[in-house]
Amino acid sequence: MNRREDGFILVAALWMVAALAFLASAYASYALRTAPSASLPEERLRAEAAIRAAIDLCAFRQLAWPKVARPDAGAFSAEVGLNRVDVVYRSESARVDLNAAPRDLIAGLFAQLGAAPAVAGYLADRIVAWRGRLKDSDREREASVYIKAGLAYRPLGAPFDNAMEISLLPGMSPELAHRALGFVTIFGTGKIDPFVADPIVLAAVPGMTAAAANSFASSPSGAKPDASTLARMAGSAKDYVSADPNNYVRAEILASVGARRIRAEIVLKIAESGSSPYEILYWRDDFDGGG
Repeated sequence: MNRREDGFILVAALWMVAALAFLASAYASYALRTAPSASLPEERLRAEAAIRAAIDLCAFRQLAWPKVARPDAGAFSAEVGLNRVDVVYRSESARVDLNAAPRDLIAGLFAQLGAAPAVAGYLADRIVAWRGRLKDSDREREASVYIKAGLAYRPLGAPFDNAMEISLLPGMSPELAHRALGFVTIFGTGKIDPFVADPIVLAAVPGMTAAAANSFASSPSGAKPDASTLARMAGSAKDYVSADPNNYVRAEILASVGARRIRAEIVLKIAESGSSPYEILYWRDDFDGGG
């Protein structure tokens, strides 16, 4: 692709960003005008409008760049009508993928979260068995684990549909499951993006040294190294890391609506084609006091 074509794509994407920002503001105004006749309270409508505006802007900050150059993390603030949104977003490759990560990476994460090595390995085995297609003999053996734990259900034998399903695993304490939810995903790639991963996740990567983790953490934002440079930086952890772009992005949004502050967590899938530029896969907010 030549420079002229690259320039055309970038300009078109930036026009899309501007258009989405306008639409987000218009949606917020519409919500305010229609609130008196709606069944939902005005404040709820304003909060949803602000969050949706933040989602639009987050998605098109990704789409403003070619996939290979998309930022894997960032932050921004915006005024949406009378409201304000503050957004921090990061690639889902910063997290350990329950459906694709190797067993030893999963075990490493639980160990970093405080589980004894034997417990961490046991839980990693349960996750691998839950998500996998087991042979009949393995399925029976795994079912016996659940029976001994006094559980009335058996492992799914299919990918996790929700990260919270880890709370169903035998041997998983509620406290450990709660801690793990901040570091796991079902939208990753099986490998960790070391440039945006939390220090706990980096420490969980087999073969990751403190020196390598520090070099990733201190790397300037912007262009990422090529595969050979990344492998050299990672050392013996090279098989567990990747800087390839991921279409899944998690955004943490703080919406200021009047005197209220509403926090939301959203996971988006950035579309490469189709009628919609993105898809919302997960939405949780604390407007009603929970999550």
